[in-house]
Amino acid sequence: MSRHILLSLEFDGTDFAGWQRQDGQRTVQACLEAALDQLLGEPPARLRASSRLDAGVHARGLPVMVTTDRDLPLVAFERGLNSLLPADLAVTAAVESHADFDVRRSAIGKEYRYTYWNRRARSPLRARTSWHAPWALDLEAMRAAAPALLGEHDFQTFRAAGCEAHTTIRRLSQLRIEASGQGEIVLVVVGNAFLQHMVRIIAGSLFEVGRRRHPPDWLGEALAARDRAAAGQTAPARGLTLWEVLYPQSPWPAPATENR
Repeated sequence: MSRHILLSLEFDGTDFAGWQRQDGQRTVQACLEAALDQLLGEPPARLRASSRLDAGVHARGLPVMVTTDRDLPLVAFERGLNSLLPADLAVTAAVESHADFDVRRSAIGKEYRYTYWNRRARSPLRARTSWHAPWALDLEAMRAAAPALLGEHDFQTFRAAGCEAHTTIRRLSQLRIEASGQGEIVLVVVGNAFLQHMVRIIAGSLFEVGRRRHPPDWLGEALAARDRAAAGQTAPARGLTLWEVLYPQSPWPAPATENR
Protein backbone atom coordinates (compact mmCIF):
# COMPACT_ATOMS: atom_id res chain seq x y z
CA MET A 1 0.00 0.00 0.00
CA SER A 2 1.38 3.40 -0.98
CA ARG A 3 2.36 5.88 1.67
CA HIS A 4 2.21 9.64 1.33
CA ILE A 5 5.03 11.49 3.09
CA LEU A 6 4.94 15.28 3.26
CA LEU A 7 8.36 16.93 3.41
CA SER A 8 9.25 20.53 4.16
CA LEU A 9 12.35 21.64 2.25
CA GLU A 10 14.69 24.50 3.00
CA PHE A 11 17.30 25.50 0.47
CA ASP A 12 19.63 28.20 -0.76
CA GLY A 13 18.55 28.58 -4.38
CA THR A 14 21.72 30.29 -5.61
CA ASP A 15 23.19 27.22 -7.28
CA PHE A 16 19.90 25.61 -8.33
CA ALA A 17 18.12 26.13 -11.66
CA GLY A 18 14.82 26.15 -9.79
CA TRP A 19 12.66 23.29 -8.48
CA GLN A 20 11.70 21.39 -11.62
CA ARG A 21 13.93 18.75 -13.19
CA GLN A 22 15.68 20.01 -16.36
CA ASP A 23 18.12 18.09 -18.54
CA GLY A 24 21.68 19.07 -17.79
CA GLN A 25 20.69 21.42 -14.96
CA ARG A 26 21.13 21.15 -11.20
CA THR A 27 17.63 21.43 -9.74
CA VAL A 28 16.07 20.84 -6.33
CA GLN A 29 13.83 18.09 -7.70
CA ALA A 30 16.76 16.23 -9.27
CA CYS A 31 18.82 16.38 -6.07
CA LEU A 32 15.90 15.21 -3.93
CA GLU A 33 15.06 12.37 -6.33
CA ALA A 34 18.68 11.18 -6.31
CA ALA A 35 18.71 11.11 -2.49
CA LEU A 36 15.35 9.30 -2.37
CA ASP A 37 16.63 6.71 -4.84
CA GLN A 38 19.53 5.94 -2.48
CA LEU A 39 17.32 5.94 0.61
CA LEU A 40 14.49 3.82 -0.78
CA GLY A 41 16.50 1.49 -2.99
CA GLU A 42 13.89 1.72 -5.74
CA PRO A 43 13.18 3.99 -8.72
CA PRO A 44 12.62 7.64 -7.71
CA ALA A 45 9.43 8.10 -5.71
CA ARG A 46 6.63 10.18 -7.18
CA LEU A 47 7.03 13.81 -6.15
CA ARG A 48 4.72 16.80 -6.22
CA ALA A 49 5.79 20.23 -5.01
CA SER A 50 3.53 23.08 -3.93
CA SER A 51 5.43 25.63 -6.04
CA ARG A 52 7.66 25.66 -9.11
CA LEU A 53 10.28 28.13 -7.97
CA ASP A 54 12.54 29.90 -10.46
CA ALA A 55 16.31 29.67 -10.64
CA GLY A 56 18.03 31.47 -7.77
CA VAL A 57 14.95 31.69 -5.54
CA HIS A 58 15.28 30.32 -2.00
CA ALA A 59 12.84 28.48 0.25
CA ARG A 60 12.39 28.33 3.99
CA GLY A 61 9.48 25.90 3.70
CA LEU A 62 8.62 24.24 0.38
CA PRO A 63 6.10 21.40 0.91
CA VAL A 64 6.74 18.33 -1.27
CA MET A 65 4.67 15.14 -1.30
CA VAL A 66 6.51 11.85 -1.72
CA THR A 67 4.54 8.72 -2.67
CA THR A 68 6.31 5.42 -1.98
CA ASP A 69 5.64 1.79 -1.09
CA ARG A 70 8.60 1.54 1.30
CA ASP A 71 7.79 1.09 4.99
CA LEU A 72 10.51 3.26 6.48
CA PRO A 73 10.17 5.25 9.72
CA LEU A 74 9.57 8.99 9.36
CA VAL A 75 12.98 9.73 10.84
CA ALA A 76 14.52 8.17 7.72
CA PHE A 77 12.80 10.77 5.55
CA GLU A 78 14.33 13.56 7.61
CA ARG A 79 17.69 12.52 9.04
CA GLY A 80 18.28 9.82 6.44
CA LEU A 81 17.64 12.13 3.51
CA ASN A 82 19.66 14.93 5.07
CA SER A 83 22.69 12.64 5.20
CA LEU A 84 22.36 12.20 1.43
CA LEU A 85 21.42 15.73 0.35
CA PRO A 86 23.91 18.51 -0.55
CA ALA A 87 24.71 21.24 1.97
CA ASP A 88 22.41 23.80 0.32
CA LEU A 89 19.28 21.60 0.57
CA ALA A 90 17.68 20.07 3.67
CA VAL A 91 14.50 18.40 4.91
CA THR A 92 13.29 20.32 7.96
CA ALA A 93 10.17 18.20 8.68
CA ALA A 94 8.55 14.96 7.55
CA VAL A 95 5.00 13.89 8.38
CA GLU A 96 2.67 11.08 7.32
CA SER A 97 -0.06 12.42 5.05
CA HIS A 98 -2.93 11.01 3.01
CA ALA A 99 -3.81 10.60 -0.65
CA ASP A 100 -6.47 13.33 -0.77
CA PHE A 101 -4.06 16.02 0.46
CA ASP A 102 -2.75 17.88 -2.58
CA VAL A 103 0.23 20.09 -1.75
CA ARG A 104 -0.71 22.49 -4.53
CA ARG A 105 -4.52 22.51 -4.66
CA SER A 106 -5.05 22.26 -0.90
CA ALA A 107 -3.05 25.45 -0.31
CA ILE A 108 -4.98 28.64 0.45
CA GLY A 109 -2.05 31.02 0.12
CA LYS A 110 1.66 31.64 0.25
CA GLU A 111 4.00 34.00 2.02
CA TYR A 112 7.05 35.33 0.21
CA ARG A 113 9.73 37.61 1.59
CA TYR A 114 12.00 39.82 -0.46
CA THR A 115 15.15 41.19 1.20
CA TYR A 116 17.05 44.36 0.29
CA TRP A 117 20.44 45.15 1.82
CA ASN A 118 20.33 48.94 2.10
CA ARG A 119 23.83 49.96 3.13
CA ARG A 120 26.59 51.56 1.08
CA ALA A 121 29.00 48.73 1.83
CA ARG A 122 28.09 45.37 0.38
CA SER A 123 27.66 42.44 2.78
CA PRO A 124 29.35 39.17 1.77
CA LEU A 125 27.22 37.33 4.33
CA ARG A 126 24.03 38.55 2.62
CA ALA A 127 25.22 38.47 -0.99
CA ARG A 128 23.38 35.25 -1.85
CA THR A 129 20.08 36.13 -0.15
CA SER A 130 19.48 39.85 -0.65
CA TRP A 131 19.55 42.60 -3.26
CA HIS A 132 22.26 45.12 -2.48
CA ALA A 133 20.82 48.64 -2.77
CA PRO A 134 23.63 51.04 -1.78
CA TRP A 135 21.48 54.16 -2.23
CA ALA A 136 19.14 55.54 0.43
CA LEU A 137 15.59 54.17 0.12
CA ASP A 138 12.58 56.22 1.24
CA LEU A 139 10.76 53.69 3.42
CA GLU A 140 7.82 55.97 4.09
CA ALA A 141 7.21 56.41 0.36
CA MET A 142 7.42 52.65 -0.16
CA ARG A 143 4.97 52.05 2.68
CA ALA A 144 2.61 54.67 1.28
CA ALA A 145 2.66 52.98 -2.14
CA ALA A 146 2.14 49.38 -1.00
CA PRO A 147 -1.60 49.47 -0.02
CA ALA A 148 -2.60 50.10 -3.66
CA LEU A 149 -1.89 46.43 -4.36
CA LEU A 150 -3.85 44.98 -1.43
CA GLY A 151 -7.06 43.13 -2.18
CA GLU A 152 -8.18 41.38 -5.35
CA HIS A 153 -6.97 42.89 -8.62
CA ASP A 154 -5.91 42.08 -12.15
CA PHE A 155 -2.12 41.82 -11.78
CA GLN A 156 -1.39 41.74 -15.51
CA THR A 157 1.19 44.51 -14.98
CA PHE A 158 3.11 42.38 -12.49
CA ARG A 159 3.78 39.19 -14.41
CA ALA A 160 6.60 37.96 -16.62
CA ALA A 161 6.18 38.05 -20.38
CA GLY A 162 6.33 34.26 -20.52
CA CYS A 163 3.78 33.67 -17.75
CA GLU A 164 1.25 31.03 -18.83
CA ALA A 165 -1.38 31.54 -16.10
CA HIS A 166 -4.93 31.36 -17.43
CA THR A 167 -6.07 34.30 -15.30
CA THR A 168 -4.18 37.27 -13.88
CA ILE A 169 -6.65 37.90 -11.05
CA ARG A 170 -4.94 37.48 -7.68
CA ARG A 171 -5.61 38.59 -4.11
CA LEU A 172 -2.99 40.02 -1.74
CA SER A 173 -3.91 40.01 1.95
CA GLN A 174 -0.63 41.41 3.28
CA LEU A 175 2.01 43.68 1.80
CA ARG A 176 4.25 45.23 4.41
CA ILE A 177 7.78 46.55 4.67
CA GLU A 178 9.86 45.73 7.74
CA ALA A 179 13.16 47.45 8.51
CA SER A 180 15.74 46.50 11.11
CA GLY A 181 17.31 49.93 11.21
CA GLN A 182 20.64 48.23 10.54
CA GLY A 183 20.37 48.09 6.75
CA GLU A 184 18.11 45.10 6.15
CA ILE A 185 14.70 45.82 4.61
CA VAL A 186 12.21 42.99 4.13
CA LEU A 187 9.13 43.09 1.92
CA VAL A 188 6.54 40.58 3.20
CA VAL A 189 3.90 39.54 0.67
CA VAL A 190 1.00 37.17 1.42
CA GLY A 191 -1.51 36.19 -1.26
CA ASN A 192 -3.80 33.43 -2.42
CA ALA A 193 -1.60 32.74 -5.47
CA PHE A 194 1.11 34.40 -7.54
CA LEU A 195 1.97 34.94 -11.18
CA GLN A 196 5.43 34.26 -12.57
CA HIS A 197 7.88 36.90 -11.25
CA MET A 198 4.99 38.75 -9.56
CA VAL A 199 6.70 39.32 -6.22
CA ARG A 200 9.99 40.25 -7.89
CA ILE A 201 8.26 42.85 -10.09
CA ILE A 202 6.46 44.28 -7.06
CA ALA A 203 9.81 44.41 -5.24
CA GLY A 204 11.46 46.12 -8.20
CA SER A 205 8.62 48.63 -8.50
CA LEU A 206 8.71 49.49 -4.80
CA PHE A 207 12.45 49.95 -5.17
CA GLU A 208 11.73 52.60 -7.85
CA VAL A 209 9.43 54.39 -5.37
CA GLY A 210 12.07 54.10 -2.65
CA ARG A 211 14.62 55.71 -4.96
CA ARG A 212 12.10 58.55 -5.51
CA ARG A 213 11.99 57.92 -9.22
CA HIS A 214 8.20 57.75 -8.94
CA PRO A 215 5.70 59.03 -6.36
CA PRO A 216 3.79 56.53 -4.18
CA ASP A 217 0.58 56.78 -6.23
CA TRP A 218 2.48 55.57 -9.31
CA LEU A 219 2.16 51.97 -8.11
CA GLY A 220 -1.64 52.10 -8.28
CA GLU A 221 -1.45 53.69 -11.72
CA ALA A 222 0.85 50.90 -12.90
CA LEU A 223 -1.59 48.30 -11.60
CA ALA A 224 -4.50 49.94 -13.44
CA ALA A 225 -2.53 50.05 -16.71
CA ARG A 226 -2.48 46.23 -17.02
CA ASP A 227 0.74 46.57 -18.96
CA ARG A 228 4.10 45.12 -17.89
CA ALA A 229 5.89 48.18 -19.30
CA ALA A 230 4.07 50.39 -16.75
CA ALA A 231 5.83 48.80 -13.76
CA GLY A 232 9.43 48.79 -12.57
CA GLN A 233 12.24 46.33 -13.08
CA THR A 234 12.17 42.68 -12.06
CA ALA A 235 14.18 42.46 -8.84
CA PRO A 236 16.99 39.86 -8.77
CA ALA A 237 15.98 36.33 -7.78
CA ARG A 238 18.57 36.16 -5.00
CA GLY A 239 16.51 38.39 -2.70
CA LEU A 240 13.37 36.23 -2.85
CA THR A 241 12.43 33.47 -0.40
CA LEU A 242 9.31 31.32 -0.31
CA TRP A 243 8.66 31.64 3.40
CA GLU A 244 5.58 29.49 3.93
CA VAL A 245 2.76 27.75 2.07
CA LEU A 246 -0.53 28.21 3.91
CA TYR A 247 -3.21 25.52 4.38
CA PRO A 248 -6.61 25.60 6.14
CA GLN A 249 -4.98 23.54 8.89
CA SER A 250 -1.22 23.35 9.27
CA PRO A 251 0.05 19.87 8.36
CA TRP A 252 3.16 20.37 10.46
CA PRO A 253 3.49 19.41 14.14
CA ALA A 254 3.99 22.16 16.71
CA PRO A 255 7.69 22.92 17.24
CA ALA A 256 9.20 20.87 20.03
CA THR A 257 12.28 21.44 22.11
CA GLU A 258 15.07 19.48 20.48
CA ASN A 259 17.19 17.21 22.63
CA ARG A 260 20.84 17.95 22.24
